[in-house]
Amino acid sequence: MGKDLVRGAGVGLVVGVGLGYPVSRLYEEDIEAYTVMPGVAVGILLVVPAGWLLGIWLRIAHPIRSALLAPLLLLVLKNAADLAVPSPRPHLALLGFTVLAMVSYASAAGLAGTASPVPRVIAAVVVCACVITTATIQQRRTETWQQQLRTDLIASYNESVPLAVPDAVPGRTLMNVWTITDDVLALEYAKDRQSEPDVFVRISSSGDPHKACAAWGRDSEPCERLAADRWLSKKEANGRMVLFARVGRRLVEVDSTALSLDEALAAGSKLRAVSAEYLVDYEPPR
Repeated sequence: MGKDLVRGAGVGLVVGVGLGYPVSRLYEEDIEAYTVMPGVAVGILLVVPAGWLLGIWLRIAHPIRSALLAPLLLLVLKNAADLAVPSPRPHLALLGFTVLAMVSYASAAGLAGTASPVPRVIAAVVVCACVITTATIQQRRTETWQQQLRTDLIASYNESVPLAVPDAVPGRTLMNVWTITDDVLALEYAKDRQSEPDVFVRISSSGDPHKACAAWGRDSEPCERLAADRWLSKKEANGRMVLFARVGRRLVEVDSTALSLDEALAAGSKLRAVSAEYLVDYEPPR
């Protein structure tokens, strides 16, 4: 059994270096996963036949058993390592993967060489551990990705998006929040969660309401001046009305076919400050 352990470790060294290199590249910063995954996929396809042939060459007692069991042990150990150290440096990932491969193949060779039913029990436990740890790893990665996406989005909103929403849109509830450009916030309002949005508000960091109305109303009737900083564009065909207003330094556009003029003026007359976290995390009330 002692010789099998040493020979198994030798197989693990070769497999660890061969498969560990493409795997370690997944931990490089700014790496596109699709450029690395073909190499990882080829390595996974070859790991069993390569382990079997190396086992025969190094005279392991049961090469096929160890070649089948070792990759499962390696997967469990790698998943456990990923849970403990989620983002290692590439060279440390390669070194760690190689060490884990040596341990896995040595253990598999030793277990395969025994006559007791222990290897079968261990193999069953390992398979279960593979399923559990893989699911845990995937969940952890998804949570990390979602948290990073939220952090990046909040930073982006804080940098240039106007952090304000209408103080009130009569008879409507905010349903969706998104951005048109880096400095234009788009808000969609509806009567309730079951209704389609019928009021669309756009808030820009700055802008001239008269010029914005003139640019918008090329295919509509001439803009109508309601007040010094209030301009209205109408389309008689479908009753669409777009109000352009300056609130502070911000340009507010209220676009709707459902609101009355007084309701549109109420929606575009006053803003309240909100945080980037509020906009990113916003969910309509139930």
